[in-house]
Amino acid sequence: MRNYVLDAHTHTLACGHAYNTILELIEAAAKKNLEMICITEHGPALPGAPTPLFFANYRVIPGKLNNVKLLKGIESNIMDVDGNTDIPMPFIQRLEIISASLHTPTFKPKTKNENTSAVLGAIANPNVDFICHLGNPTYELDYEVILQDAKKHNTLIEINNGSFFVRKGSKPNCEWIANRCKELEIPVILGTDTHFATAIGDFTLVDKLLDAVDFPDELIINLETKRLIEFLENKGRTLFEEKSAQELFLKKDETVIK
Repeated sequence: MRNYVLDAHTHTLACGHAYNTILELIEAAAKKNLEMICITEHGPALPGAPTPLFFANYRVIPGKLNNVKLLKGIESNIMDVDGNTDIPMPFIQRLEIISASLHTPTFKPKTKNENTSAVLGAIANPNVDFICHLGNPTYELDYEVILQDAKKHNTLIEINNGSFFVRKGSKPNCEWIANRCKELEIPVILGTDTHFATAIGDFTLVDKLLDAVDFPDELIINLETKRLIEFLENKGRTLFEEKSAQELFLKKDETVIK
């Protein structure tokens, strides 16, 4: 088992169908010696998801808690065959990491060409950092075209540990994707898709798959936090300070407050 130090895909109570708070996820992550987690709440178009104002207020959350770094982001929904998403654009500067996914409530499965077109549109969006759970068999996709385009646009591909038991039939697709990413030298990012705290940082199933295809460690983002930080900064993403906006304000104006 590799030493994974970050989990790129987690959800809290705010998404409407998960069961823990941010603090509970942080506590679980600390117990598993994770160095970083990403809070990637569902975009507002998904039923039960938080409103755009939820993402606007991310600045009140410290970027480090209990020695675990916290990136505050979104799992946006791909909305149409052109790949448009529900990223709350007025507040995009508050988002530190952005993924995009196909979800049936917001994009009903269509033809292979239409499904593929939707994903390609999201990949071409410079605001999208990675594409989630491509192995989902609900959507017929042209994986070769998608991966070639991901390499062209420097968009990461997620291998989703939760897909193996939540989205039945995903494993063969994920194995093909991982093997082709190895051949094309496309970095992958791993997410547990945590909806309950015990799942955080548990990459047991993905790890076995990566072993099966002899996937090179240097292409796995989750083995070093600096790999993700450098990737995001190179894309122009602005990462927050470790303190909340209030703490930064108090520090800046401490002489006035005294």
